Amino acid sequence: MQPEIKIKRMKKRVFKILEMTAFQSQQNIIATDYSKTIITPSRLKIENDRLQIEITYYDEGQTITEKSKKYMVTIQLVQLIDPGEFQKYVDGNNRDYDPGSAIQALNIILSKAPTNDPAIIPNGRSKFFVNSDPRPLGKGLVALRGYYSSIRPSISRILCNVNVCMTAFYRETDVATLIYEFTGASPGATIPPNIYGRLGGFLKRLRISTSHIKGPNGKPKVQAKAIIGIGHGRAAKDIKFMCEEFAKEVSIPEYFKRKYNITLRHPNLPCVDVGTRDMPIMLPPEIATVLPGQAYGNKLMDEQTAHMITYACRNPKENAGFIVGEGLTSLGLNPPTPHLGPFNIQVSTEMITVPARILTPPTIKYANSTMAVIGASWNLRNVKFAQGASTENFGVIVLEETGGRAQLDWSGVAANFRDMCNKSGMRVGATSPQLMRAVSIPYPNERSTASLEKAISPAFAHMQAKKPKIILVFLPTTDKAVYSMVKYLGDVKYGISTVCAQSSKISKMSPQYMANVALKFNLKLMGRNHGLPPADLGMLAEGTTMIVGCDVTHPSPGSLRGTPSIAGVVASVDAHFAQWPASLRLQESRKEMISGLKEMMIERLQRWNSVNGKFPQRIIVYRDGVSEGQFQTVIKEELPLIRAACQQCGDSKYRPKISIIIVGKRHHTRFYPTDKDKADRLGNPAPGTVVDRGVTAVYDFDFYLQAHSGLQGTTRPAHYYVIHDKNDFKSNQLQTLTHNLCYLFGRATKSVSICPPAYYADLVCERGRCYIYGLLNAPDTASLHSSNSEEEAAANFKKAVGLWGDGPHPNLLNTMYYL
Repeated sequence: MQPEIKIKRMKKRVFKILEMTAFQSQQNIIATDYSKTIITPSRLKIENDRLQIEITYYDEGQTITEKSKKYMVTIQLVQLIDPGEFQKYVDGNNRDYDPGSAIQALNIILSKAPTNDPAIIPNGRSKFFVNSDPRPLGKGLVALRGYYSSIRPSISRILCNVNVCMTAFYRETDVATLIYEFTGASPGATIPPNIYGRLGGFLKRLRISTSHIKGPNGKPKVQAKAIIGIGHGRAAKDIKFMCEEFAKEVSIPEYFKRKYNITLRHPNLPCVDVGTRDMPIMLPPEIATVLPGQAYGNKLMDEQTAHMITYACRNPKENAGFIVGEGLTSLGLNPPTPHLGPFNIQVSTEMITVPARILTPPTIKYANSTMAVIGASWNLRNVKFAQGASTENFGVIVLEETGGRAQLDWSGVAANFRDMCNKSGMRVGATSPQLMRAVSIPYPNERSTASLEKAISPAFAHMQAKKPKIILVFLPTTDKAVYSMVKYLGDVKYGISTVCAQSSKISKMSPQYMANVALKFNLKLMGRNHGLPPADLGMLAEGTTMIVGCDVTHPSPGSLRGTPSIAGVVASVDAHFAQWPASLRLQESRKEMISGLKEMMIERLQRWNSVNGKFPQRIIVYRDGVSEGQFQTVIKEELPLIRAACQQCGDSKYRPKISIIIVGKRHHTRFYPTDKDKADRLGNPAPGTVVDRGVTAVYDFDFYLQAHSGLQGTTRPAHYYVIHDKNDFKSNQLQTLTHNLCYLFGRATKSVSICPPAYYADLVCERGRCYIYGLLNAPDTASLHSSNSEEEAAANFKKAVGLWGDGPHPNLLNTMYYL
């Protein structure tokens, strides 16, 4: 396509124009991704399999003018896809065949119907949303229900994976109303300038339409624009400019009154900028209307997330009903749309049935008893930790919001907690806690990284002088900015482990809540909460295996450009698999592979050696955060780094047996039990359900494991995919080992959804996010006005490195400070 188009919306429009012109007679027998690929059921009759077409661009609802831009589109045969070869692949007769193109073609064909249905909103290539039942999320957003669709090859059959999904969208209204909803201000109120930054981040790239300008025929001319920011940081009534047409300086309200006879109803609102960095164009928000079908790409607020979870939570029977009912209809699969016929594609309207097994839960051991597991959980009543930690003293910091509620007897609460620790088998000094510090934190609208550090840091400095092993921090709010500052100060600046508890909960002194907080306390003081007997550990009981968890977390869409990604590696050090110290690094923004893996693995191997007096003979790596398309990259890039770390640690003959298992948790496969006796109370598969046939890979070793019991809704199993295995695991051996590990998550009294090494790696990466919280949660409003975004990205990365320093303090490196 010449000249090249980088904006997706415009590229899609070019393909639409092609469909309406050059391919008008073939619209029903072609499918496209509206980006660069066209699929046809047979070879096009064009000379030399190449065709060039000039198209004139115009937006939907507009007409071609003299200024309309022209594009030269080249259509060329790239590949012939043989369905027979794809069938041989799934039948197990052609392992060398690359199914990628065939899968892509089928996905494009199946997406044609929902993409072209005016009642459906496509979002990406695989998700399609129904616009008939918007649910309010607050702050200018709504939640829409949609359906995910993707082709999955499995043994002897090709499957279409369909699942329900929900996403936040901008509410379709005028932008003035949207601003009031986002800010929480009453209509007519003035918006404080100090929230213009957040408002600009919320509105950035939002597409709007206007109709205040009239065309040559005298009718309103509908124009589509994109918001790039908030104009001039002032209300419309306060903005004046020199108007050549009126030969005088006018305000925005005066201009719109004289020019368009529009009296602004909200002159106290800021204008939105729909121009460019070099030529801004200010529009009063009340004359701009949000175009429909725009997904919100930034991070939701806590309250919005809670609403989203409530809307998305459906029991398995209801979820399955949506899929085979509204889902298949919305996707054009039931009844099948006519365009499937020319491609000879038929999709069954019934869910497939696959075999499954239920693994037996392991025995849970404490110091004085074994626990019966019921529904993948147990309780702490009258038990003592398997190995209680000891401390002569611990500190307490009480954070209070300025103007908050009256002072409680926090010393009594802390003493009650001390007693719970001792009752649970820990040894905490009878006079603890001796150190208490009350701190007032700023009002929510006055909180910044700087103001929070200024308020809280002196308390940590005071504590550090007394050298407590650990500090219990009472939080007055769920504000993540406050939590992140506490963790930054404890983990990075002062090197004191912290355990946070919500003041509203711990003040009730519930034994159950106190016991759950004690779980973290014991682990962070290098104790052991519970364990499994040797029979349930299998080969792990030999004491020669180090289990590793790896993950990478990336900046959220609302982060400043250039904000680094964070890589985390955890590894077991003891024969009970209770303690998992970690290595943590910043790395290049959005890089999927772990750059510093060699150095991080060296740290983990050296720690294992210092505890055990030798290096491990086996290394089992659970790698989280990797998509299917990156499996080979892990083998090519990360496996050599792991081997290099081993060679550097041991002698020249040290060659541990390495296995790498990818952990998938963001997939769309769900299972619905056919036998009520094999289901839990919600109708989900029973804990311990494992599926390794019917929906798994054709040639490789993978399985789905639901080790936990969901609290609500439809449970999602974990997907484990073995990409490298020198330990020669039998399928049942690895499935049982992984399942039993799920019962060893230290801070819970239940089995967890993904095995602890992957879970802990995710947690340590999340902890790293606390250290650069300000960068990860600042709206990137400046980027659109930056003259050099590369310089800006480099500056933000440098700032993150400065905040991070050397990362977690040396005092904490051998502990599970990240829990």
